[in-house]
Amino acid sequence: MPSVTFNDFSGGLDLRLPINVQDASRLWVLRNAYVTLGRRLKKRPCLKRLADYTLTGSYGLENVNGQLAVFVPRGSPITLPTAMATIQSGTSFKPLVTQYQLDIPSIADASANLIGINYADIFQGYPYVVAKYLVQYSPSMPNPTQLAYYHHYVDTNPSTLIADVNCPRTPSATKAASRIFAINGETVRYCAAGAARNWTTASDAGFLPVALQQDTKEPCTAVGTFQDSLVVFFPEGAQIWDVAVDPSANQIRKRIYGVGTNYPMTLASWALDLGFLSQFGFRSMTVAANTDRIDDTDLGVPIDAPVVDDIATSNALSFVSRIEPFGAWIPQLGQYWCVFDNGVTSKVWAYSFSKSAKIGCWSEYTLPVRATALASLGGKVYLRTASALYEIDAGTFTDDGTPVPVEVQMAFQDAKSPGVSKQFTGADYVMVGGADVSFKYDPRDLGKESIPQNISGDTRPGDVIPVEIQATALAPVFRHQADEDFELTQATFYFQVLGAIR
Repeated sequence: MPSVTFNDFSGGLDLRLPINVQDASRLWVLRNAYVTLGRRLKKRPCLKRLADYTLTGSYGLENVNGQLAVFVPRGSPITLPTAMATIQSGTSFKPLVTQYQLDIPSIADASANLIGINYADIFQGYPYVVAKYLVQYSPSMPNPTQLAYYHHYVDTNPSTLIADVNCPRTPSATKAASRIFAINGETVRYCAAGAARNWTTASDAGFLPVALQQDTKEPCTAVGTFQDSLVVFFPEGAQIWDVAVDPSANQIRKRIYGVGTNYPMTLASWALDLGFLSQFGFRSMTVAANTDRIDDTDLGVPIDAPVVDDIATSNALSFVSRIEPFGAWIPQLGQYWCVFDNGVTSKVWAYSFSKSAKIGCWSEYTLPVRATALASLGGKVYLRTASALYEIDAGTFTDDGTPVPVEVQMAFQDAKSPGVSKQFTGADYVMVGGADVSFKYDPRDLGKESIPQNISGDTRPGDVIPVEIQATALAPVFRHQADEDFELTQATFYFQVLGAIR
């Protein structure tokens, strides 16, 4: 009896072509599962709540000096455990989570409240932090509610606020060439070498004249590091700069047009790529291994349409409470995550990458919580909400007790004989765990779907699973939400050819 077997899902989620002409390795739906290095499908790691931690009143989550760091307003510390969930750091042990107090800026005729952390990294042994504030002016003033960004340096100085008037008050900063670089409208300013509080000393601190090198009227929107270079972003363009400890050696290397970002917190580097969210979807800059040339690539094209919709959903939220999209490369998972705020819950677009396994594909994760930050530490990944801390754990199969709805939908498969009617008679599966399996059988009406069958494990040693459908092609659908692991390795379908339908 003729049969067709599918065991290569390396294309991941790909919506570039219609569902009735898509390649067999590319999926129409891949929700809460991802493509492994073996090219099979596996349920995503789930959220395990660390019940001893209540983070209400703190903001951000960063790996700082071998601990997870959160940030609080000066004089308002939160209570954190000190004797549990410790991690080894060298030969000593530290609490898993520590906190840093930030001074609140004094603004004339206004009050400021800390509401987020855009950037935090160690510089000369102390945290350099870019904090986000909600500023409330008198209601009689135009635009009385505004956002503001202040830079902090948590050293031995009495105040964490950087007082130098040349220090930008902008949301994007990065560390390179022994300096902090920060966007500043038409320029990118940088501090003196090794001196985070000094943004003024001539011939040491200064700025890059990025607008003079760009055919645009828009200010720069983000700055990041990639390989040995500094990348300056505009909404629809970017520049690659070579920067050095000696500022006289700073020079522009390349201009890139047509790809930029408005979302500085989505920048993340992995392998030879710098990924980010543009207004059109996910894009990246990559280094050609043989030439050391940096070019832009459109790695997010397979999911551009739903990502643009998610950008619109996020932008429609109030700027007062909206959590801007943020991203990170998670080496433990071999994935780039970009988290979108849905108001009450969050969605993650996850890009799985492995050069050796030739994997580079997308998945969609839905989270039942509203994520505000994530960080990696000690081989583990952590995610926080406004009040709770979670570990992202491959050995946990629900999100803190909430079932995880896994859905995998293949495109329509015609066994390489389009337009030929077939009687599908049976199927075999190789799975870990169980799933409800059904079939869509008419690409003109995706609402037409067979009654689900609950299948588990490896069915090949037993009887063939019956499938009684006559169609030219089938789109298999797998749904799972049990408190157990789930993997799909292979699916085989048996059929008889009935002849051409026209």
